[in-house]
Amino acid sequence: MNAVLILALILLILMVIFGGKKGAVSYGMLFLNFLMVLIALVAIVLKLPIPIVAILFCITVASLNLFGLNGYNVKTQAAFIGTCITTAILLGVIYFAVATGHLQGFATEQQDETYVYSMNIGINMIQFMVFTTVLAVIAAVVDLAITISSPMYELHETNPNLGRTELFQSGMRVGREILATSANTIYLAYFGGQLTLFFWFFKLNYSFGHIINAKIFTEEFVSILFGGIAVALSIPITAWITAWLIHRHPDKTAAQSTSDKQL
Repeated sequence: MNAVLILALILLILMVIFGGKKGAVSYGMLFLNFLMVLIALVAIVLKLPIPIVAILFCITVASLNLFGLNGYNVKTQAAFIGTCITTAILLGVIYFAVATGHLQGFATEQQDETYVYSMNIGINMIQFMVFTTVLAVIAAVVDLAITISSPMYELHETNPNLGRTELFQSGMRVGREILATSANTIYLAYFGGQLTLFFWFFKLNYSFGHIINAKIFTEEFVSILFGGIAVALSIPITAWITAWLIHRHPDKTAAQSTSDKQL
């Protein structure tokens, strides 16, 4: 048994111990998400339109991680709609930034490693860069959306007399509390994965100016920025949608609350 299997087993045991049945389902969802990534990549290799693949991938991942783990209720509906709207806005912004900044394709450092192979792989690299950037931030958007909608839902259960504006403001307060930590998580995750590359840069005596202007560095840094933008955008969008859905169907919300307590 190698280290990967041992770590996977430890993760499963810990998730089952501390999460119970839901922890086991969450563990299975990790592999299901990985399967969705593989399916999306195969679809791109088979020349299916990348924008359609990206949209379907985001919808599928959001549905699995929200409805599959938390059931179908007002808070998951709000988180799902907020995720879809945020992603739709992000797709346009990412496409504009990638196309105007010429961030698509292979960087010089990557070409040096694959120079014996053909670079003509028959894929629209602008669209593929958009897909990879969305792939990197969709999980953070889903996580933040449900983190905002859940306390708003619970607050409404505790005090049903709160108005839509008051609920929205409470969601914004929650979002402000976790905005910095969510952005830092994305930042540290990206840079942690690229530390080896930075050491390589320094060993090759790259200047600081050369590093920050290198295409491969810029691609990663832009992904970090888009992750922060996505997280920031999802806060007001999810808070407003949650407040709107709760007050649009107050009877349905009350019925769901009663059902959750019985379970």
